[in-house]
Amino acid sequence: MKQKIAIQGVKGAFHEEAAQRVFGSDIEIVPCADFKDEIELLQNGSVDAALMAIENTISGTILNNYELIRQSGVPIVGETNLRIHQNLGGIPGSSIFDLTEVSSHYMALNQCREFFKLQPKIQLVEASDTALSIQEVAEIKDRSKGAIGSKLAIEYYGLEILAENIETHKDNYTRFAVLSKSIKVESGNKVSLSIVLKHESGILAKALSLLHRKGINLTKIESSPVIGKPFQYRFYLDLLLEDVDGFETALNYLKPLTIELNILGRYKHEPLNK
Repeated sequence: MKQKIAIQGVKGAFHEEAAQRVFGSDIEIVPCADFKDEIELLQNGSVDAALMAIENTISGTILNNYELIRQSGVPIVGETNLRIHQNLGGIPGSSIFDLTEVSSHYMALNQCREFFKLQPKIQLVEASDTALSIQEVAEIKDRSKGAIGSKLAIEYYGLEILAENIETHKDNYTRFAVLSKSIKVESGNKVSLSIVLKHESGILAKALSLLHRKGINLTKIESSPVIGKPFQYRFYLDLLLEDVDGFETALNYLKPLTIELNILGRYKHEPLNK
């Protein structure tokens, strides 16, 4: 039986590329309208795993998705980094000079604005998903409309690539978290944490210094306001463990500094391969 993997977006989305990178092509993709739907499918056991974008090297961290993961209690069991190539698709036989409107997700549009400065007659229109915008252009069959997304989606929906790799910055990567209740990870050299620190002078510096002394490399830190508690913040941390066995000891030292501490997941770190 094929593994069922939930993704945000329709078939051909970058999330599907990420899913294939992790699980191979012999899987059943379960498209979801939004990230909350992914979590719901995971919680009720309808899928084996889900891929969720959590960070892009241009657009930054997707804090809402960290919040969803924390609130759901579904653990991160892996990660993958996908190099994002944005491509312009149109109706077969059309050209870029036929286009007056191009649609895609706002992040994809932002990644390609320099390209479209050379095409002033083209209006950029925000859509909810890259692959969905490609699907809609394929259904409308209007030579004046195009869409931005993956080659996978352009080929899947029968469009033609009018321009490829149109992203402004070529080192454009999205990091995806692999979420699952059924996949068990025995050990891992990377940990994602959510912490709320006590309101004491120098407490953040003390926490970071403690992690450093215990041989833990802090690779990421982001803050988000704690709703209902003005000027109190939740920190999301990614930790790379040099001493895998010493993590529990470090955690015991860290807990007294916190009001709240959640392990979002412990998993194998995937280095960025350019």
